Amino acid sequence: MSLPGFDYRAPVTIEEAVALRLELGADALIMAGGLAVVVLLRERLARPAVVVSLSDIPELQAVAVNGGLRIGATATHAALARSKTARSIAPLLCEACGHVGSPAIRNMGTLGGSVCHGDGASDPAPALLALDAEAIIAGPRGERRLPLVKFFLGALTTALNGDEILVALHVPRPAAGTQFRFIKYTATSAEAFSTVTVAVSITRDGAGVCSNARIGLGSVAPTPLRARAAEDLLRGNKLTREIIAAAAAAAAACTNPSSSAQGSAEYRRDMTEVWVRRLLAEMPA
Repeated sequence: MSLPGFDYRAPVTIEEAVALRLELGADALIMAGGLAVVVLLRERLARPAVVVSLSDIPELQAVAVNGGLRIGATATHAALARSKTARSIAPLLCEACGHVGSPAIRNMGTLGGSVCHGDGASDPAPALLALDAEAIIAGPRGERRLPLVKFFLGALTTALNGDEILVALHVPRPAAGTQFRFIKYTATSAEAFSTVTVAVSITRDGAGVCSNARIGLGSVAPTPLRARAAEDLLRGNKLTREIIAAAAAAAAACTNPSSSAQGSAEYRRDMTEVWVRRLLAEMPA
């Protein structure tokens, strides 16, 4: 199927991109890597007068350490999966990016594009949530930061205003000794959308008591989500078999999955409990 006609603009600075966003308003569709945009255009789910590409803005491709980790919105999944800089702060995210689709999709798709699409089945989003990441957003009023847990509002809906663009993601440096686990579980091919994705970040004190816990989930709700109730059960406790089982059950209870070729809603909920329990149990004391 051919694509509908549209004009094409490729700004070379963030300021130029924001100005175009403000000028064109609803007539523009912002494109990072282009994976989601091509699908939207091909299926006639979007009919923009102008497609604004961010691919020519060097700053948006950068991955740098500055206290934490700043990841430009157009950094590709493939680049992040092999980035030593990113791995020094966020190995969990690097692992998640390495599980996105096929090699061709990882080479073309961008982290910012995935986040802005707001898909509940995103592979990197649960890892970003488990890492307590923030969205760095630019608009005509300047730059603002928003915790990623507040960025996802609904199915394919985010907190970006109509005159704003996502320019980067910030991942804070984890506390010393923090442990991470990630699983993308699929009922079919490894390149397919997941049945459930789980990302876990656990920090414990010298006595083995959990001082911080974050659990990100994907493919089990209209948006990527944090399993807050499960995290609350873990904090202040040692990871005993009983506590792990209770946290896994709480994680499953917070989901709102739908049925698809990857599994029924009930199966996805069951697999959430299974994989949260397994990942927590894998973490050495």
